[in-house]
Amino acid sequence: MRKLSAVVLIAAALGVGLINAQNVPAPSVKAVQPGLIEVTGPHVNEVYEAGIQKITAMPGKGGKSIEVHSPWGDIYFDWPKDVKPVAFTIETAKNGGVTISAPGFTLANKEDYRAAIAAVVPMAISKSEAQKKSKKG
Repeated sequence: MRKLSAVVLIAAALGVGLINAQNVPAPSVKAVQPGLIEVTGPHVNEVYEAGIQKITAMPGKGGKSIEVHSPWGDIYFDWPKDVKPVAFTIETAKNGGVTISAPGFTLANKEDYRAAIAAVVPMAISKSEAQKKSKKG
């Protein structure tokens, strides 16, 4: 009987965790340049949900081209291979807002930005999660 009670208790705790995770409100997104929201797709929400405070991407800085600021510390890395470096910033706020800025963004180069954001954001999240684990571990 004790095993059954323990299983029920664990299942209930996991269920509450899943319910809470699904109730995270989507952030309000502000794009400084028109058209950026369509280019970033779901990646802005992913940055917010990962707890990342800011991603700054700049061409030409080598191993410090991408800066990621999170509660677990700062991370720097170079551009992924086969991705054209373009400047952009994704910044989250504690109140649930997210601002996207890309000074060089135009409709003519939107696919370069789409590819860069799609490549950089998952790397930033992965590196941030690894850093979080190492700080807690």
